[in-house]
Amino acid sequence: MRRLQNTFLQLATRMIGFGLFIGIVFPFFMLLLGVSRTIAFSSLFLASCVIAGVLVGFFNIVITSVTVKRKLTVLTGKMQEVKGSIITISENGRIGDCNPEHCSIPVETDDEFGQSAQAFNELISSFASSLKMLDDIKTFTAIFSSQLDLHTLSEYALDRVMKGTSSDAGALLLEHEGQVVVLHSFGIREAQGLSADPHILRAFSKGESSSITHPEHLIVESTLTQFHPKAVIIEPVKFKNVPIAMILLAKSESFQAETVRQLSIFSQSLAVALHNALEHEQLQKLAALDPLTGILNRRFGMVRLHEEYSRSVRRGVPLAILMFDIDHFKQVNDTYGHVVGDRVLRNIASQIRQGIREGDVLLRYGGEEFMVILPGASKEDAFAIAERVRHIVRENITTYGENKINVTISVGLDSMPETTISGEMELIANADEALYRSKNAGRDRTTIHC
Repeated sequence: MRRLQNTFLQLATRMIGFGLFIGIVFPFFMLLLGVSRTIAFSSLFLASCVIAGVLVGFFNIVITSVTVKRKLTVLTGKMQEVKGSIITISENGRIGDCNPEHCSIPVETDDEFGQSAQAFNELISSFASSLKMLDDIKTFTAIFSSQLDLHTLSEYALDRVMKGTSSDAGALLLEHEGQVVVLHSFGIREAQGLSADPHILRAFSKGESSSITHPEHLIVESTLTQFHPKAVIIEPVKFKNVPIAMILLAKSESFQAETVRQLSIFSQSLAVALHNALEHEQLQKLAALDPLTGILNRRFGMVRLHEEYSRSVRRGVPLAILMFDIDHFKQVNDTYGHVVGDRVLRNIASQIRQGIREGDVLLRYGGEEFMVILPGASKEDAFAIAERVRHIVRENITTYGENKINVTISVGLDSMPETTISGEMELIANADEALYRSKNAGRDRTTIHC
């Protein structure tokens, strides 16, 4: 292997050699200027020229070392710091403190040295930007992997990506069960309209990112004013190369190319997190639902009742309970079989849904027994809802082949604070007692606990 030579040693040798050459040639140059040969080639003059040439070469070496070597030493030192940061990252994943403020070189001239310093500073800036992006992605991934609630995840993700891109507004949209829904948005007026926006739908269809300049259909709501953003980016979030969500960002100025690249990398981490959250939500939904009727099962329904009871106590608002029981359901099973009985149960659940309000909670309490939790309902309100449901069920018919099955239901109800109770279980017991009074009074009726 050829041994590398010291550059400054080579430079010193050549400078001294060049000075020696000038010292030897200089007497001949003096002859051209009319100096006598005796003087030009005297021993003293020759020696003086050689010594002067060597001294000039020496002083050139000193000047070069003071100016050039100092700058190169600074550059080398900064490179060593960058090397140390890279080694630190590779060994323990921790990002060092080499940033543009700490590792940059002062640009003192506009020559090659100044250009080298400028190029190095730009390299450090890109390196620091990459490190920051790596750190952000690690942070995103760590939090995403521990967050399985879909709405909390979407709110956090949009907040972080907006801060990372200095966006004025944004939205995160999800395609779920054939529909596009807005999971979370910030600063966009009428954000729900984005679900039908042709740019969003096209991005879902093609799975490609797109940018829009001066969009007229989008209005950003800032603290003081409303304005049309100058630029909008739509970035797909793909899981296994299939777009499952879209990130929309709006800004009052153009996005930099680096921002678009970072957004693409960020979306890859978000895709896995969103998929996991969707899977978790689906599992939670399956665990909470009664497999036959598709409504809440007793276990999760009781959790909801506890939540609503606690809320009612804190806010001092009413809470009512309806208990439904299908009249003579055993005869349906004995006459038509359990397959038909299951169909009747599914129909009853569907019919109860039609009669209750949005926000009311329906659950299957037992075999043919259902419960409805009515937040904010007095006894009078609950009685009106119970009667509406009872009439819907009585007028409905379940068809199975040539068989037409018509059933009725009995209802019992109670409401707090009209009735003083010590807990939600006592509210259930009161409604259940009223239900059995309905049964004993001839069925197909509603009874209020008193």
